Amino acid sequence: MPVMATRPSLSETYRTMAHLRRFFESVRRTITTESTNGGLTPAQEFALLTLAGNPSSDSLTIGDLARQTFATMNTTSALVRRMERAGLVRTARSSSDRRFVYVKLTPLGERRLRPSTAAVVEALRAAADEQGRTQLRAAFDVWFDNWGAVIKALSSSGTSGRRPRRVLAPRRRSRP
Repeated sequence: MPVMATRPSLSETYRTMAHLRRFFESVRRTITTESTNGGLTPAQEFALLTLAGNPSSDSLTIGDLARQTFATMNTTSALVRRMERAGLVRTARSSSDRRFVYVKLTPLGERRLRPSTAAVVEALRAAADEQGRTQLRAAFDVWFDNWGAVIKALSSSGTSGRRPRRVLAPRRRSRP
């Protein structure tokens, strides 16, 4: 007979969320404060990691990169220009629509990203050890197994009356 997962109480949900939040905050602080052997800024590291991890064979546009790194177009454009001058990325305008600028990681950008990525992996491992891997794994399991019920419980018991913020998926552009 299959065992039904029990719905976590609101206090268990808060405890789980606090545990996950401590983990993510620990990682964020380590990533943004520790210098890396690659000599990259946190913004450069995030942008290069996003470009390197792009699952599509198509290059990302500056707009795609901005959306995926949670930055504005102006900030991302300036960042891309600085990274291009440093030889970390290459840009190309779309031949069909000159408004779109595609960004591609260069071999130098990938070489500079490797030590930074190693530092991030180490930060994740250290944060997981600090939070307790077993407890962290359990917190993720609870969250992923019950996220629908958690959201429903939190939104029905909330007194704010606000609607949840809508998150848009990144848009894809046509190739040049």
